Amino acid sequence: MLKEWFKGVIKLFAFFFLLLALWLVYQEIEKIGMTQIWASMRSTPFWVLGVAFTFVLLDYAAYSGYDLLALRYIGKKVPLPAVIETAMVSFSITNTTGHAYIAGGSIRYLLYAKHGLNEIDVLKMIAFESLTFLLGMACIFDLSLILTSVFHLTRLPSEAYLFDIGAVVVSVLFILYWFFVVKPNRRLTFNNTIISAPTTRMTLRQILIGSMDMIATSLVFYTLLRYHLDVHFFHVVSIFLLAQLIGISTQVPGGLGVFEGMFLYLFVHTPPEKAPILAALITFRIMYYFIPLGLSGIFFLTTAVWNKLKR
Repeated sequence: MLKEWFKGVIKLFAFFFLLLALWLVYQEIEKIGMTQIWASMRSTPFWVLGVAFTFVLLDYAAYSGYDLLALRYIGKKVPLPAVIETAMVSFSITNTTGHAYIAGGSIRYLLYAKHGLNEIDVLKMIAFESLTFLLGMACIFDLSLILTSVFHLTRLPSEAYLFDIGAVVVSVLFILYWFFVVKPNRRLTFNNTIISAPTTRMTLRQILIGSMDMIATSLVFYTLLRYHLDVHFFHVVSIFLLAQLIGISTQVPGGLGVFEGMFLYLFVHTPPEKAPILAALITFRIMYYFIPLGLSGIFFLTTAVWNKLKR
């Protein structure tokens, strides 16, 4: 009963944040007008879109690193082509719909079952990859804040306390995790399943892969924004990752609306014309989330038709 009540609270929390974020975005769109936003989107040259989409492709290709490292962690071997295919498809669905354990887990189990993986293996992989993602985000977020502050690249917004809180929380969790990794007998028991902490070397690889993912994702958005606004990369990264983290935390699918609303709220140092920012946010959502999701749908449809024709 308590568990169901908690799930209901989480859903209500996510719905509240979704409405709040959509309201913030709507207010900005109403002030600016879709005509100006559409004009900003159309003014973006094809070469800029091409560079941004190249980073999308590189990032999705790098997602196989998550699965390769997770497979090594659980002690399983899967052919590289199958790993690349599964990682790209499952991440394209998970990124857009959220719920990694449901959506991502189902796809991974469907595609990895024929290679000998069971449900527990897939759940361990997802938990490991979620940790890899958070380690990479923590590392790049703290690094971007440090470089922004030390080199005075640009002034922080007036809501700097959000960044201070985020930096403290992320740093504490980062240190606590390292303490868990380096201590002897690094094991947890969950539902009669023993979970061992990754080794120090594997944790360093997690940080590397997660950091590469964060940088590539940030470069997609920065490429779209930088053409219109003269802003520094590390300042954009700090706001971008904080908005992403808040969007993920609300459990809204893909952080839809929440990410955009938080970025607009935190990016207060920008000039009055916000049409280019909204144009970059919308283009990023289409390019990074919707196009890969559509391609995954085509892949599954083609595979289903091909398998039916072979019978």
